[in-house]
Amino acid sequence: MQIIQTALQSLVDGMMMGTIYALITLGLALVFGVMNVVNFAHGDFVMVSMYAAYWVVTLLSWDTVATPLITFPLLFLIGVVIYYVIIRRTLRHSYVVQIAVTVGLQYFLRALAQVFFQAQPKALQSSIVQGSFLIGNITVLNSRLLAAVVSLVVILAVSLFLSKTWAGRAIRAASDDLDVSSLMGVNYHRTYAISFGLGTALTAIAGSLLMTFQPVSPVMGVSFGLLSFVVLALAGLGSTVGLLISGLIIGSAEALTMAFWDPRARLLVVYLIFIVVLWLKPRGLFGRK
Repeated sequence: MQIIQTALQSLVDGMMMGTIYALITLGLALVFGVMNVVNFAHGDFVMVSMYAAYWVVTLLSWDTVATPLITFPLLFLIGVVIYYVIIRRTLRHSYVVQIAVTVGLQYFLRALAQVFFQAQPKALQSSIVQGSFLIGNITVLNSRLLAAVVSLVVILAVSLFLSKTWAGRAIRAASDDLDVSSLMGVNYHRTYAISFGLGTALTAIAGSLLMTFQPVSPVMGVSFGLLSFVVLALAGLGSTVGLLISGLIIGSAEALTMAFWDPRARLLVVYLIFIVVLWLKPRGLFGRK
């Protein structure tokens, strides 16, 4: 009975965390799917977003859940600037150049965080979503539940944006066939800038949600970056629902490993799932043909 309760508790915690992984990965998928650029700095944008939320709370005394009102447009602007200043110059070069540039950006963001915030983790002490409640014998943290609900809403909103608005359809057209979309009047540089800006801005929402229940340090971007690559590879390109399901799989596997084996082995199991799925389905579980 205790084993079943532990498993259920781990699954609930893992699935709530998995929705955040899906939200983070959505930004990475948007950039890679549209621009064909592998952004190795994506996880460090999550770290920057968490520090930005910490800064807003510290300076303005806002609650953590309200910080995306500032951090979302700020990260969107940062993403657009980085596209025009750095990424745009790499588009006609090989993957090696793009990887080198984004890895360099990753180390730059990490060093910048260490200069401004030092190496010691930073945490926020209180929020309106602190506390928990019971469903039977399962404890649900208010902060994680809010994070899961907001992540689902944002994923749905982005999906509707891509399918129902002109800008979203332009992004999808550029993703499917850049040459034809350019002939139809799509300004691909502007479309790419919006894609990179939106992909970066999504980390602002994820970062604020994460700050409600965990601290931030300059090196934590690496783990979020690796996990987002695993979720993307597991899902494949072209399916928002696939990203969500893959996030739930990774979050649940991580939580169950920590509960029944060893917290240090959580990434081992995650990468084992990743390798097995890519071996059996190289395009991912939900990738387009």
